[in-house]
Amino acid sequence: MLQALAMWLSLAGLLTGAILSVAGEPGDELVKYYEYDSSEPLNPEITKVREEDSFIIYKIYYDSVNNVRVPALLIVPKIGKPPYPCIVFLHGYGGSKEDAIILARVAAPRGYAIFSIDAVYHGERSVPGKELYSKDLEDSRRGIIQTVIDLRRGVDLLETLDFVDSDRIGYAGGSMGGIIGAIFVGVEPRIKAAVIVVGGGNMTLMLQKSMHPAIPPIREYLAKIEMSWSEVEELLRPVEPLNFIWRFSPRPIQFHCGRYDRIVPAEAQRQLVEKAGEPKEIYWYDTGHNVPLEEVVPRALEFFDKYLKGAGKTRERGLYILFILASIAAACIVAYLKYRVMCGGRVA
Repeated sequence: MLQALAMWLSLAGLLTGAILSVAGEPGDELVKYYEYDSSEPLNPEITKVREEDSFIIYKIYYDSVNNVRVPALLIVPKIGKPPYPCIVFLHGYGGSKEDAIILARVAAPRGYAIFSIDAVYHGERSVPGKELYSKDLEDSRRGIIQTVIDLRRGVDLLETLDFVDSDRIGYAGGSMGGIIGAIFVGVEPRIKAAVIVVGGGNMTLMLQKSMHPAIPPIREYLAKIEMSWSEVEELLRPVEPLNFIWRFSPRPIQFHCGRYDRIVPAEAQRQLVEKAGEPKEIYWYDTGHNVPLEEVVPRALEFFDKYLKGAGKTRERGLYILFILASIAAACIVAYLKYRVMCGGRVA
């Protein structure tokens, strides 16, 4: 039985590898920007900060690449039994990791842990005179790449915690958290489901059209130094969400978009949604950047309930599913070979 299972799994692996190769899955030069040595020690420091009725908040510091020490919050529910499904959260521009506490007040009572970091130049990582949306596009690019790797190192940390179910990790991010999150989920295979709120693709378009207060000065500066939009596009290719969001498929993703958004232009949101693969859920609201959270949050939590709950660590279940998939693949090959024999070796 075990030998047969190994044979079918080997066959399934070969077929999957061939399909992914054709599909252009991660492995190209852009994904390499987000590679790192996961065996490097995290050296975590975990301290209890406070607690509310439904959860406990822990402050965490851990090591990332480039000698960076990342500040984070881990919010653990008081209800239910561990290990808990966990939602990785990234705040919007000008926000901080503490923004996740608002999400925790509705997610923790449903049994979700929340993990949140400060992005580069935000929260505890603020640096006077430095902004992530900057005239220095190379520094902005570096900061986005660093933030994505910091999130990946955060997932490394979650995998070491017995009370977090590392097989049930999702992602949620809005605005900047949606833009950076579209890259993160595309390069991080351990994220099982994602919710993107007013996130966009096409960085050049966003720089051209966004009315976010940080963006017009960047446009003026680019015009002053006579940097063409094609040069901008080439420079920002490694942090272009459209180059990564499609890689998240076939894992499920949910989008929440504003039809009249001028901060993350609606056209940029549309392009990101269209570039994402299936399965996906898309909600458009007749609003600007401030989509109605009273509608967004329940839909997001129902989505996570569907795709994260009941998908825990069950090795036998996983092997059984792989066996079934491998058997289906093998049956298709056998049917095809029989068809060729029937056709005298010819394929119509």
